[in-house]
Amino acid sequence: KQWYQRRVAITAGINKLRGKAKSDIKASFFIDEKLITCRRAIAKKFNQYFISLARNLNTSAYSEIPLTSFPSFYSYFSKPCENSIYLEDCTTDEIAQIINDFANGKASDIPIVLIKASSSIISPYLAP
Repeated sequence: KQWYQRRVAITAGINKLRGKAKSDIKASFFIDEKLITCRRAIAKKFNQYFISLARNLNTSAYSEIPLTSFPSFYSYFSKPCENSIYLEDCTTDEIAQIINDFANGKASDIPIVLIKASSSIISPYLAP
C-alpha cells in the first residue's frame, strides 16, 4: 500500500512540474452580466459569438454596397478540364498480375498461396 501512495505522490509531483496538475478552479464567465459556470453554456456562447463575426463584419463593412455588385463565386474558378482522367476496365491479365503480386501471408481467411495458384481461374470473374 505504501508503494502505491508513493507512486501517486510522485506522479502528482511530476504532473505539477509539467503544468498538468488537477485544478480546483472551475471555468466561469460573465455572460449578459450573469456569472456562468456551466461549461456547455460557455461553449455555446463562444460558438454563437464566433459564428456571428463574419455576418456582422459583412453587414457593417458592406452596408452601402448592394449584394448584387459582388461577382459570383463561379468567376473565381478556372476553366474545367473534363478530359483529365481516363478510366478503363481492368483486363483479366491485369487482375491476375495484381493477385500474383500479393505478399505471401497477408490474407486473413484464405491462404494467399491458394489465391495466387487460382489467379488464372478467378481473374475472369473479377474482370468486368
